[in-house]
Amino acid sequence: MLKKELQRFTNFGNFLNKAKQKLIKKEIKQGILYTLYSDQSNIIEVGFTIDNKTIEDKLIEDKLILLDSKKGSLQDLRILKETLNQLGLFIFNNKYYKCTELSLRHMKTLGWPIGNSLYKQRVIKKKISYGIN
Repeated sequence: MLKKELQRFTNFGNFLNKAKQKLIKKEIKQGILYTLYSDQSNIIEVGFTIDNKTIEDKLIEDKLILLDSKKGSLQDLRILKETLNQLGLFIFNNKYYKCTELSLRHMKTLGWPIGNSLYKQRVIKKKISYGIN
């Protein structure tokens, strides 16, 4: 009888450990989705990080501009990359896209954080060029 009780306790302990590991995995997958822009090479970097420190380091080291960020998961990043790939946008080094009006429009439609500054500037320029011609 004591063996059965010990076995039941051990099984319950294993169950708790597995539940705890799943919870930790879910917490790790939640983080910050971000979009960075390089004015020199006219590219956009999309990414995922757990803390702000990584973004700050990239801003300082690579001289990039933070367009926007929001809370999200690694799954969101994977879905964005797959969708953009299916839409015909090419990715460089698994995180860079050429900054075009089309790529910005697709990202905005998909709910990716790109901010309004860069996107609105391009839309305004386009409207002005159509108005002048």
